[in-house]
Amino acid sequence: MATSKNITRLVTPVAPRLLGSPVEYDSRYFEQYSNALRLYFNGVDSTFSALLGSPKTGTPLHPGGSYLNFPYAAIQRTTDLTFTVDTATLVTFDTVDFINDCVSTGSNGIVVNNAGIYNYQYSVQWANTDSQEYDAWIWLRLNGVDSPGTGSQFTIPSKHGSENGHLIAAANFYVQMNAGDYVDMFAAVSSATVFMEHYVAQTTPFAMPSIPSVVATLSFVSSIPA
Repeated sequence: MATSKNITRLVTPVAPRLLGSPVEYDSRYFEQYSNALRLYFNGVDSTFSALLGSPKTGTPLHPGGSYLNFPYAAIQRTTDLTFTVDTATLVTFDTVDFINDCVSTGSNGIVVNNAGIYNYQYSVQWANTDSQEYDAWIWLRLNGVDSPGTGSQFTIPSKHGSENGHLIAAANFYVQMNAGDYVDMFAAVSSATVFMEHYVAQTTPFAMPSIPSVVATLSFVSSIPA
């Protein structure tokens, strides 16, 4: 049943194959007929209750959204990325954290298998080794073409003392994609002293996990409106 705490997806009810009625009244036929309809409508009720119903305190029921399965991808880069001044550069990735019904080879962004509206979100760890501030830009390309309205400009702080300047750049955009389309991240800088920086996990002076230079996620939002 779709309301069981062990269910991880909705169960699609299948219409029963009803037998043709006999010429003469037969109580066994009507019992079988009624039982087939009862099982079918119980399945319909169970599925819609799991999808639309509210969780109840003290029961294993969960919100309907917990049974839905959407395409998504979460990828990251675990090394630095340097740039040539004023040059559009493809941001590549080397690690897939989570992925479902999408494809990521690391060098061609994220490919979707289903048409839809997707939310592309990124977080970039910028660093600057110079004593002067510089600018950096990030934007998206769909199937190799710049996507209008997806550009962002960031000013990266200058170095202070022996510490590099740092800035976390984050943004998210809705993009419409057809099956087989792919989305890439591109970036550029105004100085070669600006780069995307990663950090390995540390144990001192306090324990902390690694810091990716880039993280990107793609989440399915909706089918394409008619």
